[in-house]
Amino acid sequence: MRFIHYSMYPRFSVRFVLNRCDPRTIIARETAETLADHDPPVLSATIGQRVAFADTARTGRLVSDVDETCPAAREIAALATEIGRITR
Repeated sequence: MRFIHYSMYPRFSVRFVLNRCDPRTIIARETAETLADHDPPVLSATIGQRVAFADTARTGRLVSDVDETCPAAREIAALATEIGRITR
């Protein structure tokens, strides 16, 4: 297996996203702390472990289709906004 370092492709903007994390857990806090000073950096938007994602995936819908004000939809919107700022 050959690993390619992201610095070989300067056009790409690489980031970590904490996904399916529960901020109340020690492992989530430790992971966020570890990645805080990491390169590539971690995004501030995180995606929690939510039943809404499983429910909507099962039906082929987006969480924002079901309830755009629910926590899951707000997390996805925050992630999209943060990615949008990076890619401009």
